[in-house]
Amino acid sequence: MKGILKRTMTSAAVAALLASPLAHATNGYFKIGNGTKNKGMAGAGIAFGQDALAGATNPAALVDIGSRFDAGIELFKPKRKGQVDATGMAVPDLGAGPRQGVNSSEKSRSNSFLIPSFGVSKAWNDRITIGLSVTGNGGMNTRYGDANAGNGNIFTDAFAPVVGDTSSSSFQPGPSGFAGFLEMVGGVPAAAMDPNLASLYMNQNNTPALGVNLAQALIAPTIAFRINEHHSVGFAPVIGFQSFRAYGLGLFQGFSSRPDKVTNNGNDTSWGVGARIGYQGDFGRFSFGLSGTSKIYMDKFDDYAGLFAEKGDFDIPANFGGGIAFRMTPKLTIAADISRILYGDVKSIANKGPTADEFFSAFTGALVGDPSLNARPLGTNNGYGFGWDDVTVYKIGVNYDYNSQWTFRAGFNYAEMPYDKDQALFNVLAPAVVEKHATLGFTYSPDKNAELSVAYMHAFTNDVEYTYNGTGQYTGFSYTAKNRMYQNSVEVSYGWKF
Repeated sequence: MKGILKRTMTSAAVAALLASPLAHATNGYFKIGNGTKNKGMAGAGIAFGQDALAGATNPAALVDIGSRFDAGIELFKPKRKGQVDATGMAVPDLGAGPRQGVNSSEKSRSNSFLIPSFGVSKAWNDRITIGLSVTGNGGMNTRYGDANAGNGNIFTDAFAPVVGDTSSSSFQPGPSGFAGFLEMVGGVPAAAMDPNLASLYMNQNNTPALGVNLAQALIAPTIAFRINEHHSVGFAPVIGFQSFRAYGLGLFQGFSSRPDKVTNNGNDTSWGVGARIGYQGDFGRFSFGLSGTSKIYMDKFDDYAGLFAEKGDFDIPANFGGGIAFRMTPKLTIAADISRILYGDVKSIANKGPTADEFFSAFTGALVGDPSLNARPLGTNNGYGFGWDDVTVYKIGVNYDYNSQWTFRAGFNYAEMPYDKDQALFNVLAPAVVEKHATLGFTYSPDKNAELSVAYMHAFTNDVEYTYNGTGQYTGFSYTAKNRMYQNSVEVSYGWKF
C-alpha cells in the first residue's frame, strides 16, 4: 500500500506540472466533467460514480467504485475569435491629418491541448474506500497573432493608430489623434504628454502578439465512508495548482497601479488549499447525491500583481450541486445534475471591466500622466476585471450497458455564458461564450479487469458583440468588441481493476 501511495503522489505532481501549459473553457472556465465516463454523460455524475475519478465530482460516490486505477488523456480543440473595432474613435484633422482606430479581428492560433487526468481508489474494507484524483480543473487561453510575423495584437492594432501625437512629438509631429485633440481642444501641454507617448511607442509589450494562459489542476486525496446500506459520505482536502502568463498587454500598462506587473513576465505559478464534501443515498433503483467544493485559497500571482485585482489574487471559486440517478432497467440509467459555480466571489474575474467613459478617461490619464483619471486601476481591490457572474450548470446523461463488454453513453450540458455582453472588451482574452455541449461515449471491456473508454464533446458556436458609446465629453467616440468560440474534444482512458 505504501508503494502504491508513493507512486500515486509522484504521478500527481507530474500530472500537475503537465497541466501547467494547458488551458480551456467550457462551463465558464471549468471543464464539464471528470473522467472519460463522466464526460460521455456531459458531466452528470453526482449520484452516479463510474470510475476512480468519481471522487472529483462527489467524494461519497467512491464507496461503490472498489479498487481500480484510471488514467486518461483529452485532446481539446477550442476555436476562438476576437474582434475590436475602434473605427468609431475617429479624430478629425488637427493639422497633421485625421486619425482613426482600426477594425482588428484575429483567430486564436492556440487551438490544441492535451489534458491528462488520473484517479486511483482502494476499497479498504466493506465500509471505507480511499482514493486520489488528479484533474485539470479548467482554464483560459488565447494566443492572437504571430510573434514572428509581427502582427495580430488585437488591442494594439485597433487602438494604437488613434493615439496620435502632439505638436512637438518626435515620432510623427502632430497635432493628431487623441494626443493632438487633448492639446488643441483640451489645453493639455505637449510637454506633459510627450514622455508618455515615447513610453507607448517604444513599449516592447505592445506587439506583436497578444494572449493569456491560465491553467488549473486539482489534487484530491479522498476518503469515503458507507454509513449503512443506504447512506454514504465522503471528504477530500483539495490541493490547487495553477499557472498563468500574459503577453502583449502593453497598451494597458498605463491603466495599472503596477505597470511593471501587467504583462510579459513569463509563467507565474501558485498553490492553494480547499476542501470537498459529498453525500450519496442509494435506494434501490434510485440514487441521490450532494457535493460541494469550497473556494480554494491560492497564493497570489506576484508577477501579475498589476493585472489581477487584489494585487494578483486569483482564487479558484467554490462550487456545489446535487444530482439524481434512476436505473430505469438493469441496463439503462439516466442521471441529471444541477450545480452552481461562484465566479462572482473571485474579484479578479468578477470585477466589471471598464465602461466606455472609464476606458476613455483611463486612456486620457495614461496620455497626460494623471492617474486620478483612472477610476479603477488594474491590480487594485476594485480594479478592472472580466465581469463574470455565478453560473448554474444543467447536466443530463444516459448510460446503457449493452452487454458485458460494451457500454454506451450520451449527454447534454448547458450553462449560460458567465458575463454580460457589455463585458466583451476584456473577454477578448477569455471568450467563454459557449453554452450548449453535446457528448457521446463508450467503454469496451476486453476482460473483467480492463476497460478502454472514449468520450467526444462538441460545444456549439456562440458569440457576443457590444458597442461601447462614450457620453459627456466623450460623446461621439465609440468602439465595438466581439467574442466567438466553439469547441471539440476527444478523451481516451484506460481503467484497471485490481
